[in-house]
Amino acid sequence: MEKVLLLLGLLVMVYNVFYGLRLKRAIPGGVMGERGGQMLGLIAFFALAYLVVLLLTWSEPSSLLLLLLSLILLLGAVFVYMVLRLVDAIVASL
Repeated sequence: MEKVLLLLGLLVMVYNVFYGLRLKRAIPGGVMGERGGQMLGLIAFFALAYLVVLLLTWSEPSSLLLLLLSLILLLGAVFVYMVLRLVDAIVASL
């Protein structure tokens, strides 16, 4: 179960990277453009971290701690998606 949650979190983060790239192109320059680039860099870093966690825990036996970690990471990826949608709505309204 933990591996599935970690994999889902990784897939959501990979989607977030592509969503962030699309959003970065739509954001005009200035402060929004600069912050958008920084946000995209952090999203890419965390997507890589999700992959590393998945690889490091792949052979670990199931445990409550691993289940909690997987759930937290998945919900973190969903949170990033929600923030990207919020930024997208703000940019669209400008």
